[in-house]
Amino acid sequence: MAPLRDCQAWQDAGLVLSTTSNEACKLFDAALTQYATWTSNESLGGIEGRLSRLKAADPNFTMGHVIANGLELIGTGSSVRLSRELDSAMRTMMMLSISQPLTEREKLHVAALDMFASG
Repeated sequence: MAPLRDCQAWQDAGLVLSTTSNEACKLFDAALTQYATWTSNESLGGIEGRLSRLKAADPNFTMGHVIANGLELIGTGSSVRLSRELDSAMRTMMMLSISQPLTEREKLHVAALDMFASG
């Protein structure tokens, strides 16, 4: 398996992430890799373990919230109308997205997830 990408590696790939936490970038990469390959790699702590650690590494990392909320929305059959917890998580993500500078790509991810959650 390729090494997990830190902030600089994401930037070098032209995919800047709005966090200064190398740990958050690597945890995001681990979660994204597991999602994209439909695996729960226990050597990476599984998807749930990575998402929990990702939020702890940088609680204000909007894309960390995007991937966690997105996986919840598409993977559980839940919705913001049925789950107060998911509704609160989406509201937190939206507040974070307007309280900090994001790249245009990150803004589009937030907008897409907001539209998906709204039905």
